[in-house]
Amino acid sequence: MAQRLIKAEDLVNGSGDYGKGSVEINQDIRVDSLLSRHILANKSMEGINGYRIQIYRGSGRKARTDANAAKAEFISEFPDIKSYLQFASPNYFKVRVGDYRTRHIAYPDFLRIKEKFPNAYIVTDVITYPGQEN
Repeated sequence: MAQRLIKAEDLVNGSGDYGKGSVEINQDIRVDSLLSRHILANKSMEGINGYRIQIYRGSGRKARTDANAAKAEFISEFPDIKSYLQFASPNYFKVRVGDYRTRHIAYPDFLRIKEKFPNAYIVTDVITYPGQEN
């Protein structure tokens, strides 16, 4: 199924009627193709790039149980911070918490969390759009 090709020229000129001028961009069509692919890839991502704090990572038979226990303990200690149980192949369970746009914003919560979860660390992740939680 073909997707509409997005041209750099259209992005620069915009679609509003407010502009009096326009920019003409002469470039290889492959650049527009790459631009379209990039935009589609970003649209398919369910969130934005950011940071979370990982408090648990484990594998094995008890990993799911241990991950759920870590998440429950976290929720009781920090009810104001959202937590996520994730599964990663081949058999790892992770508990990550928070939705932070930058590492700097995550750091104060990280210090608080580190007191209760000494193995916690900040990781890059795809986070929930601010204000659009499910």
